[in-house]
Amino acid sequence: MNKLLLPALSLVLLLAPTDALAQASDADESLHVIVGPGARALEPIAIPDVVCTSASQGACGTVTAVLRRDMLLSFFFDVLTPRSYLVDPSTEPVSDPRWKDWVNTGARYLIKAEVVGPAPYKLTFRLFNVTGQEVIPAASKSYTGVSEKGLRKKTHQFCNAVLGAVTGTPGVFDTRMAFTSKVGPGVKSIAVVGMDGHGRGGLVSNGSINMLPSWGFGALIYTSFRHGKPDIFFGKKRLSKDAGHYRKAAVSPNGSNIVVSISYGGQSDLYLMAKDGTVIRNLTNSPADEVSPTFSPDGSKVAFVSSAAGGPQIYVMSVGGGGMSRLTHAGKYNYAPDWGPNGLIAFAGLDEGASDIFTVTEGGQIARLTQDQGSNKDPSWSPDGRYIAFVSQRSAGSGIYLMSADGRYQLMITKGGGAGNIAWQR
Repeated sequence: MNKLLLPALSLVLLLAPTDALAQASDADESLHVIVGPGARALEPIAIPDVVCTSASQGACGTVTAVLRRDMLLSFFFDVLTPRSYLVDPSTEPVSDPRWKDWVNTGARYLIKAEVVGPAPYKLTFRLFNVTGQEVIPAASKSYTGVSEKGLRKKTHQFCNAVLGAVTGTPGVFDTRMAFTSKVGPGVKSIAVVGMDGHGRGGLVSNGSINMLPSWGFGALIYTSFRHGKPDIFFGKKRLSKDAGHYRKAAVSPNGSNIVVSISYGGQSDLYLMAKDGTVIRNLTNSPADEVSPTFSPDGSKVAFVSSAAGGPQIYVMSVGGGGMSRLTHAGKYNYAPDWGPNGLIAFAGLDEGASDIFTVTEGGQIARLTQDQGSNKDPSWSPDGRYIAFVSQRSAGSGIYLMSADGRYQLMITKGGGAGNIAWQR
């Protein structure tokens, strides 16, 4: 990669999560904050333990942990450690903060919550502007009839509203992502995990190689070798119908088009495919290999990887197959593009033997998001375009990481090697 494209990186800080968050977090990792020119300071927010009224300590602890975890993952707030609070939350009404004490704590925002039990629970959440000494109505919620399993979901929904009230764009804390997981020699399954690293579970496992997941029609589309060659599956249904070798499929945002990479005799092209798996026509029809399709936000274009220039590079064309143009010119090996809702295409590129994450615009402007942080690959945009999930192997630990769209904030959400092909549901 052209080193002139790299942003100035002047300092790396490690901000440790609060004790309660560290105990509740699946990942228990630190927030990596890369501070460069024009860095925005995080907004200090206080999140005391929820008031627990006739509810189990487990239920109250879950709500407290989710609140702190989501606000940490917002990459907008600095969650102040409870040890710094000048108020005993248990003696203070949820709707009536002691403003002076919270101001002296250094908080600009304050979240207070109450869990009333036994189950089904009543949850009350309040967001306060401490400097303005006022409640923020748009992010003050109450929920009734909440089951034990519903505690996390309702808390995520409140946190979405918090981010929406403060930034103008709601959060996506209740979303999930699929990824491949190596479970043994020659065996890969497809698993799913929440944005916060919670709720990891299996979706596809059949003793074969399953890979390249993507989302469409409300479910998962993926490639599987369960019948001996790579085929496209939608859930448990095999879509591909011929002898071709099928790689990644992408569904347009409105569900009207499917583009898939197929190899007939060793060379891959991009094809338009019907919902029933029928191959409609060849879109690229070139002697080069074309793989890894991803749709633009409006569904009118497709970005993909082509070897037309001699090595893998990112290209774009119309969904009908015309107007093919090359986007990346720096670096000899660029791969795994994902076109985000913000119009940026995230991709991985090899640079001096290491893989890093970059973004590129339709005009070809490249920004580098990771550097000197091990090996980073398989980026996937969040539904709101705020975050990129990616796989990283680095000294701080290997696993799935989240970072802000500019790469400034990075946090591990799941530990362990063997993950790949991340696809955030959106």
